[in-house]
Amino acid sequence: MNIYVNEQKIETALNGETQLSQVVDQVQTWIESNGKYVLGLTVDGRELLRKDLETLTPSETQRIDFVVGEELDVIETCLVELDSYIDQVGNTLVGRDSLTERETIDLKEGIPWMEETILSTANLLKLKLELIKPIREGQNVPDIINSLKVTSQNLDSATKIEEFLSYLRDFKIFLMDLTNRFAFNRFSDEDLKEQIIAYLGQYDKVIDDFKAVNENFQSGKDHLANEILNDTINALNTMISCIVTLQHRHNSIEWDAISIQDKSLSEMTQVLNATLSSIAEALERGDIVFAGDILEYELPDLLEEFKPFLGAILDKLQ
Repeated sequence: MNIYVNEQKIETALNGETQLSQVVDQVQTWIESNGKYVLGLTVDGRELLRKDLETLTPSETQRIDFVVGEELDVIETCLVELDSYIDQVGNTLVGRDSLTERETIDLKEGIPWMEETILSTANLLKLKLELIKPIREGQNVPDIINSLKVTSQNLDSATKIEEFLSYLRDFKIFLMDLTNRFAFNRFSDEDLKEQIIAYLGQYDKVIDDFKAVNENFQSGKDHLANEILNDTINALNTMISCIVTLQHRHNSIEWDAISIQDKSLSEMTQVLNATLSSIAEALERGDIVFAGDILEYELPDLLEEFKPFLGAILDKLQ
């Protein structure tokens, strides 16, 4: 039997292990003792469950492959799995008025895992979850998780399932933002500053694109409008994520000392995030007129007002 870690063969000697799970446990302990984490495992090219490993012996196994990474890799993998899990749950529950017994058990086991993953990531990124509200005037993240726990206990009607899904949507919005923050946490300061500078260079185009979204909605070109909207929102979220990452990384800088026309940086960031949430809420309920008005009249003025703050942020980092 050969054992590989990230495609590198390692030398090992068996000490009387009769189950393959015992061999895996020993290698995993050695990996973790070196400050690494197991991200994946295959046995003769197959991904197996723990119970499967207990039914196999080392003598009938030819090769074990471990995929190993750092703590950041573990968190990133978990966030991807969490995002996929939320989509799976949402797609399963939409339009339903009840769950099977197995689905109920799986859901009750899944929510604690969701919470554990979020808490681990928040600790790593030094986030105060109680201060984060994915939807303006909505619940903060711990309250959303608690609401998911409570509502998941009794999903025996379409109304109760829809209530659960409403909390799941809020959680999904937060997860998208968290994933962005985590990704940018890997960037160097220079990378983050370059992103902000690049955004400043296309500021006028971003504003014109937001106006074009409403024009296309009004012309019945919803597909084109949504395409432009996704691109502009992604660019805006990238810029905001860069700012948030720099603020957390350089918490010795008095960021709120940045004030332009009696408005602080944090106030402007909150207004911008709230405006984006309002657009998302309007589009979710199909209110294109309301979303269009924000995109064409409110958001461009807000972006113009926010522009000087970007230059001030770059100055603080010199």
